[in-house]
Amino acid sequence: MKSLIKLSFHLLLLLLLFACNKDDINISEEKIQFISFEFLQENNAKLLSKDINCAIEENSIKILIPHVLKDKNLIANFTFEGEKVFVGEQEQISGESINDFSKPVEYVIENASGEKKVYKVEVSAFTGLPIIFIQTENHADIVSKDEYLNATIQILGDSLSFEGNMRIKGRGNSTWGLPKKPYKLKFDKKESLLGYPKDKEWVLLANYTDKTNLRNETAFYLGRISELEWTPRSHFVEVFINDVYNGVYQLCEQIKISESRVNVTDNGYLLEVDQQNRLDPDDIFFTTDRILLNIKDPDVESNSEQFLFVKNYVTEAENALYSDIFTDPNNGYAKYLDVNSFVDWYLVNEITKNNDAIFFSSCYMNLIPGGKIKMGPIWDFDIALGNINYNNNQDPTGFWVKNSIWIQRLLEDPAFVQKVKDRFKYFKSKENEIYIYINNNANNLHYSIIENNNCWGTLYNQTSPNYAVWGSYENEIQYMKNWLNKRLIWLDQAFSQM
Repeated sequence: MKSLIKLSFHLLLLLLLFACNKDDINISEEKIQFISFEFLQENNAKLLSKDINCAIEENSIKILIPHVLKDKNLIANFTFEGEKVFVGEQEQISGESINDFSKPVEYVIENASGEKKVYKVEVSAFTGLPIIFIQTENHADIVSKDEYLNATIQILGDSLSFEGNMRIKGRGNSTWGLPKKPYKLKFDKKESLLGYPKDKEWVLLANYTDKTNLRNETAFYLGRISELEWTPRSHFVEVFINDVYNGVYQLCEQIKISESRVNVTDNGYLLEVDQQNRLDPDDIFFTTDRILLNIKDPDVESNSEQFLFVKNYVTEAENALYSDIFTDPNNGYAKYLDVNSFVDWYLVNEITKNNDAIFFSSCYMNLIPGGKIKMGPIWDFDIALGNINYNNNQDPTGFWVKNSIWIQRLLEDPAFVQKVKDRFKYFKSKENEIYIYINNNANNLHYSIIENNNCWGTLYNQTSPNYAVWGSYENEIQYMKNWLNKRLIWLDQAFSQM
């Protein structure tokens, strides 16, 4: 009898387990998903010349429409598993419902049981980068670095779109003489572009001589993972000027004193090491025994109280650096210089073997009264990372910035050398992350580089001062990564022997 009861209990348990498993199977088979999502030409004839199939990944759908598209009011065709599809509270009928895809749109699939799955649909146009349209007043050409032209600007970039009035002029030194020009933008009031903190002044870097378009951005990445207080934020964009495609640019924050940029308060100063023949007529500068410093910001008058404070402080700092007691922590250079900023600034420029960083130009410092001189921000790396055919800086071996004024003297102090060696280990540990960052940016620029090359023909051709011409964009990227790898290996050995 007991055996019969026991058998009946086991049979009942098996039936219950089977019933539970059957329910689980039914639930799991009730899928909620898009099977296909596309924009058909026949439903969007005004905006599309061919059908656009969309990639569905997990909870996202990404679409690239291969031409400029200012109007993104599109009708989507889709198939799905589920009961209904909604955008907001509006039920979507495939091939009938129209939505504005200038910003990401959330589609929600709901099944008969009330379960839901959300998809974010993102529609990009042309190359996938934000697009900037600039129209100058009377379609005037931008021919001056001194005179601004009135202009309008429109930025199409998903949720980061923008429209406004501004002024534009040329910028740069040697880069202004190249076929693809760099520009400076100035607004009457502070504006946020592509989500960055508001400011009046921005720049468009052309990167004409850099076939990767990534040398500035790679150096900026090093700056951002360093202990330097601020490194310019930037974003790659497509630029049209007066309805003419001008190529891919790097929209970048202008180096200036600001709470969100070089934050030295209202009393601080931004300085640049420069050369006499590179100065503008209205630049205010002074010289020490060894360097020329241009007071970039704020505007000061020559021999004013502000001017003399900066000149005297920098001169005292230099005198202490080159004194017999320069290593003294109380009365040597450490009394005047923020040592950690000098260490990181030096390493970013030495790792990239930045040609102009030998205290020639684009070497910035900042100073707050009552504080110490800080190096930074970093700037101008388009002919760094092996992209140069003089000064032997195409060679990934050998020191370069180490031999410059001030830096050479600092490296005569064993304490400074030890700081450099310790910090280099940190940057070396980030090597793979740097390559990943380069790869991700290169992938994002894939279509843009094709369009830019169609416009300027830089790939496969030498654009001075290129040392190497590797042909395809992928080859140019790999050359830069290989160069950086060799550079880090050499520096690792060289620093260990110092």
